[in-house]
Amino acid sequence: MSRQFWSETIAWAVASGAAIVNSVTETILFPNVTIPANYLQDGRCLRLRIFGAYGTTATPTLTFTARWGGVAGTVIAKSGAITTPSAAGGGASMTALFESEILIQVRTNGSTGTLMTNGSWTLYTTGTAVGLSYPVVSGSTGGTTPAAVTVDLTSDTALALTMLWGTANAANSIQGINYTIEALN
Repeated sequence: MSRQFWSETIAWAVASGAAIVNSVTETILFPNVTIPANYLQDGRCLRLRIFGAYGTTATPTLTFTARWGGVAGTVIAKSGAITTPSAAGGGASMTALFESEILIQVRTNGSTGTLMTNGSWTLYTTGTAVGLSYPVVSGSTGGTTPAAVTVDLTSDTALALTMLWGTANAANSIQGINYTIEALN
């Protein structure tokens, strides 16, 4: 039953992303990763593991989005607006951690291919071992009902991971520290 696929890491961070501070503009967390034309075939699954740090003032909201085609591209998955736990620091002092795992699976390939993308986003507060986990749901709404998203899989395309603060404040900051993207099959 083998299709002679193997697991491999196809992208990884070689440096931390730029911190997103005091902004209410959707901004990439790491530089975009280019997924080659026709790489994603029926059933292929990519696993993204993302880690970083953040700091806040009070409890602002934060929205995570995965986009096909860069920061202005098609939304393939989104969290709701997450009310962050209060994390000391902020600005240059990010003292709380976050982690995320996202799966992108191809349902159909081609110029009108479909992707199902789901996962979770976990925020930790300063000094705690237990985090608050939030769903990242396939589709453009960040709702609770996953929906396949139609995209062109026949050309080189940028995969973007973005963050959006709900409130601009010099203490609201987030930075991606490391990530990997693995092809699972």
